[in-house]
Amino acid sequence: MDSKQLKRKARERGADLVGIASAARWADWPSALNPRRIQPKCQSVIVVGRKVLRGALRGVEEGTSFYSTYGMYGKEWNETAFLVRVIHDVALALEASGAEAVPLLGGGAGLDAKALAREAGLGVIGKGGFFLTPDYGHRQRFGLILTDLALEGDAVAPLDLCKDCSACLEACSLAALKREGDGAFILDETLCASCRNGRQGGSATAYEGNDRLAAACGRACLVALEGRIGNRFDAPFRKRSTWSRDIEGRVSVTPLERKGS
Repeated sequence: MDSKQLKRKARERGADLVGIASAARWADWPSALNPRRIQPKCQSVIVVGRKVLRGALRGVEEGTSFYSTYGMYGKEWNETAFLVRVIHDVALALEASGAEAVPLLGGGAGLDAKALAREAGLGVIGKGGFFLTPDYGHRQRFGLILTDLALEGDAVAPLDLCKDCSACLEACSLAALKREGDGAFILDETLCASCRNGRQGGSATAYEGNDRLAAACGRACLVALEGRIGNRFDAPFRKRSTWSRDIEGRVSVTPLERKGS
């Protein structure tokens, strides 16, 4: 099986994104983050992604439904029912071809799925800590397959979706996301854990242990990237005033700014 055949198989099984990080990209990484700590003969890391439906964030955006929309279809089921099946099917195909395949969830075994996705050419890690792809912005979850099969790797994507943007930082009512002197954004994880604006926790094996995809910062990123990514919609995501809770739980409402007004 070569790289093209593998990607075709992954998409046939339901992958929205698939990229390959060859060993040359990560072979000298520290042991704790190195795929060869898990599979000593690993030659390639296959990064498989499933998109998060924009509609899965709708309940959080409206402030009316949190767990049954994003919590299930955006997070839990997306990763542990939908994505995991794709990963398993691709791993089965690899082993049927004679290669060994180690399937992992995005946070499995302590590997850095975002760094590996970057090296697999799928996108970049944005200023706010979200992994951003040219197709879906921040709306995807990743899993990994380690294999001893040497596959052609993908080129790193020359992408900068965060240029001149601070939407995620401005949306954080807790000021958990801060701008450093060099312009980089730093997240205070402890403060962020107090967020009641759509942030959800995750398991140790989850792609996002501190899941902010549907939080105020994540939804602000979604809005900021509308019209700049491949996955587009007939109507804008944000339809009315936005709500937020501060560190004390007090609710505030910000009127919607109409474009061109």
